[in-house]
Amino acid sequence: MKKIIFNFITLLLLVSCVSNKKTTYLQGNSSEKLYNFPHKIFKTQINDILLITVTSKNKELTNFYNALNNSQNGGAMGSNPYLEGYRIDKHGNIRLPYIGEMNVLGYTFKEIRLNIEQSLAKYIKNTDDYYVTVKSAGIKYTILGEIKKPGSNILVNYECNIIDAIANSGDVTQYGNRTNVEVIRQEEKGVKKYTIDLTQMATLDSDVFLLKNNDIINIKPIKQKPIGLGTTGLSVFNTILSTLTVALTTYLFVNSL
Repeated sequence: MKKIIFNFITLLLLVSCVSNKKTTYLQGNSSEKLYNFPHKIFKTQINDILLITVTSKNKELTNFYNALNNSQNGGAMGSNPYLEGYRIDKHGNIRLPYIGEMNVLGYTFKEIRLNIEQSLAKYIKNTDDYYVTVKSAGIKYTILGEIKKPGSNILVNYECNIIDAIANSGDVTQYGNRTNVEVIRQEEKGVKKYTIDLTQMATLDSDVFLLKNNDIINIKPIKQKPIGLGTTGLSVFNTILSTLTVALTTYLFVNSL
């Protein structure tokens, strides 16, 4: 009986405990290799929100061009990017004062700015009289699964990596699988699913370490959760204690018959 109990405890420990290697982010010796991941220049997608403003000595031009922003924010710029911005519609267009419809799908912010400046030059002779800025309203991502704060979030940054997104969402739960995180992304030819191992330094070379707008992150559960075993020392101990109590009670009951 003692041998059976010992073997049972050993089996529980083997299947229950999760090593630090599966829960620690970005493991590895960075001195062996320098991970200088490239700062990618992403192109616009449908439903992206652009913040476009014109600064000029000509107040009439500035006030007219930025009237949408001021009217929707009570004159306070920057209070809500999704109210003051220009959404790229399903045809890849935005509608601008003076210019009208402009296709911006698949362009960089610099390319969009140059196109706006060229279009405005048709109406304003002195191009030194105005200054155009084009920015993103933020990087939107949706995170699901074993995360403490699931849902859609917006990080108002020029770029955002997956560690930023996870930290902003409260970190992965104790049952989350950090070694096989899914990133679902809208590509030019359709939706594509990627997987990324957040426990390894090599993940810095991944195509999805830097997020794109509207990425979906899925944190899958580890195997311990479906079978009801814990990941911490206390939870494993409680599981073993409960199991042994039932086993010993059953053993004593059978022997008393």
